[in-house]
Amino acid sequence: MPPRTTAPMLLLQLILFCLFLSFAAASKTIIDLISSDPGFSRLVKELQRNRLVPFLNSRRACTFFAPTDAAFAAWERDHPGRKVTKDLLMYLVLPDKIHSDELKDQMLLETYLKGDFGDEDKGQRIAVAKSRWNPLAKIVVGEGELLEKDWKADNGVVHVVSRLTPPPEDIVEVLKKNPKLRKIHDIVVEAGLGGLLKKNQAFTLFAPTENAVGKLDDIQLRYLQHEKGTKDLEIAFHHHIHSGLVYKEDIRQGSSSLSTLEGQDLLVSNTEKLLVDNAEVEQLNILASNGVIHTVSRPLLPSALIWTAGKYLIGLNASIFVDRLRDAGLDHYIDDPKASYTIFAPLDQSFSTNGGEALDVDTLKYHVVAGLLVHNRFVDGQLISTELHTEQLNGGAQRSKVTIKKDTLLINNVQVIGDPVVVGKSIIYTLSQSLKQPLPVHKTIRNDLSLVGFNHALTTTGLGRRLADAHGLTIFAPTDSAWEKLGVVTDYLALEENKEAAAALEAVVRYSIVNQLFYTAEFDSRRTVLKTSEGSDLVVEKNGNSIYAGEGRLEQSAQVDVLVESGSIQMVSAVALPPTLSISLLNVLQGAGTGVFIEAIRASNITGILTSWDQDYTIFAPTDEAIEKANLEGAWNDKDFMSQLVRLHVVPGRIIKPEEDAYEEESSMLNSDARLSFRDVDGDGRTFGVRVKGARSKKEARIIDMGRAHAAWSDSGDTPRKTRSGLYSQSDNEDSSMDQLGYNAAQPSGIVYVIDRVLLPGDDEGFGRAWYLMIIVLVSMLATVLLCALTVVAVHELVKELRKVEGYRPVPAADGAAPAARNQVVDSDDEDTPNN
Repeated sequence: MPPRTTAPMLLLQLILFCLFLSFAAASKTIIDLISSDPGFSRLVKELQRNRLVPFLNSRRACTFFAPTDAAFAAWERDHPGRKVTKDLLMYLVLPDKIHSDELKDQMLLETYLKGDFGDEDKGQRIAVAKSRWNPLAKIVVGEGELLEKDWKADNGVVHVVSRLTPPPEDIVEVLKKNPKLRKIHDIVVEAGLGGLLKKNQAFTLFAPTENAVGKLDDIQLRYLQHEKGTKDLEIAFHHHIHSGLVYKEDIRQGSSSLSTLEGQDLLVSNTEKLLVDNAEVEQLNILASNGVIHTVSRPLLPSALIWTAGKYLIGLNASIFVDRLRDAGLDHYIDDPKASYTIFAPLDQSFSTNGGEALDVDTLKYHVVAGLLVHNRFVDGQLISTELHTEQLNGGAQRSKVTIKKDTLLINNVQVIGDPVVVGKSIIYTLSQSLKQPLPVHKTIRNDLSLVGFNHALTTTGLGRRLADAHGLTIFAPTDSAWEKLGVVTDYLALEENKEAAAALEAVVRYSIVNQLFYTAEFDSRRTVLKTSEGSDLVVEKNGNSIYAGEGRLEQSAQVDVLVESGSIQMVSAVALPPTLSISLLNVLQGAGTGVFIEAIRASNITGILTSWDQDYTIFAPTDEAIEKANLEGAWNDKDFMSQLVRLHVVPGRIIKPEEDAYEEESSMLNSDARLSFRDVDGDGRTFGVRVKGARSKKEARIIDMGRAHAAWSDSGDTPRKTRSGLYSQSDNEDSSMDQLGYNAAQPSGIVYVIDRVLLPGDDEGFGRAWYLMIIVLVSMLATVLLCALTVVAVHELVKELRKVEGYRPVPAADGAAPAARNQVVDSDDEDTPNN
């Protein structure tokens, strides 16, 4: 018989059963919660497939952001082909219980997903977004909105979310996929520095946004992106990286510092704004698998990054020029941050594709000027002393020349491109091509088409070869137009077979050469006395912007200070004749080629006027061809006629200037009545004619060339000297002597005008006389015809009157002519005759 159960026992069993049921109901896990809801069927399957059910069941306290089946559908739509991994699910599980009222905006929640933080055993963070002002606003965790909150389980809490949130990728990938950070990503990756930020190591990166990178100087940025700037880019980039994790909540209030991979600490100020090295932190806590990113408003550059002219040159696209300087051992010009230079740098594109032309050490130095030259202080024609010092200049600095054309700046006719750039104490001007050193003097003269005459003179005298070896020269080179102004004197100097002319030409050339280097800026404001190679002094005078060398004005700025290897060339508008040089009227006539006229002067016994300096003479010398055309062979043998004819061509005591004396008259050497008149033929001041006043022929001789005589004088101060007015003055002191030398020296004592006709007091008038006779005959014939006509008319009228007196009657007209009969004349004696 079984034992009877007592009432107390039954009551105890009932209590124990109730406790069991109560315990069973209270031990529901997170897995139990989501398994009991059909909206999580896909989640349950994925947890089972990734073997995470035991993991969740074993947690004593955790938070699970459970995605719905709709969330999985959205995942597959947004990430086609991408499986739901264990990491994806682990990123939704927190190791602590977090209820919804504990979630704050910008809160970072550590998950069970292990981060790529190296030795730091920390879970990956997921971010919370929530309105700070609206407590009823939605809460977003990662990318999923909380649809339902605070499902309680024995081992944690469940929040239902609308989407799955993928775990963060490494820093490099995050930079790449963030539009604001793509610029810094490209710079870092292209420089080969991206590998660092892919490591399994915790980093905090202060990343400049695209706008922030744009605040970096363009030249600096181009340098850092250049292969030659990679090292400095690494320094700068490492200054943005802290080794370790620093989230926003880890930055304490006030001032602090953070170490960097570069070595120099970042200064952090967390007051009203969060500043790092005075750059504002714009966005915080951009999560990555191996760290966190904070964006900053500008690049953070360490003091170890020192900007030099060399780095700026690379950024300016002049890296070839930099290579040439460094290879030549001239890197101190561009790599010393304390140095001060002005650098004229040819751009890379000015060099050929094979690496560019070779620039020797001297040429490279020619591109550098000591000190900082500001562009707005340049003036047209300015000379700049370069770092090139040469033996040809006796150790002096070679110059380069500034030219300003409207808004264009040129150095030695090479265009400056863009604006100058100041870096430290130096300034850089970029050029369209490299500068060429000045050529040797003989090559410069030979290549200049305006110096053909001077080059010929150098060659003829042999002085060109000597100039090639000379050092420190200043040459006052007459232009071709200057030689033309000498007229037939130039032809005289070119008579190579005439020893006197050859010596004169050498003296003229030597007088243009000064064995000392001068530039126009070095001439005194009034006068500078220069000792020439010929031995005489040459005075250079300044009068405002005009400069005179002897009597020749220096040409415009394009032709002054022409730089050559051994000095400078100053082109002058007139040939300066040395004061010791004598060029007589005879020499001028020899240059004119008027040999017949010279012989006529000798035959006339007035040769002395050709070599005398007692007074001025103006000679009108007909060419040999003109004398031949005059057909004076017979008369030429008459010495008296020849003597008179020659004297008719000479005006004593005055220098005739047709341009000033046009339409005036001057007495010739023949006598005071034999006067010559002058005329501007075309009225344009270019062509002038001369004729003998009173000659029956109106034909005039044309002046086709000219040449002035040149009187030599000694250096003694008491020598009478001619002034510009043609008058003599006495030099009383040294200053007066200098005045005569520089301004009034070497005045002409005679002038020759070459003419195309012989001047005759009465030219051959045969052709004119024939016209005169023809006019007389014609007038006589016309008078005779008129007289005859008048006679015929008079006789006719007389006959009519006689007939009328004699009673002449015309024959009566026939019938039908009655009207005419009324006009007949009836004689008075027939008055009684009856009518028929």
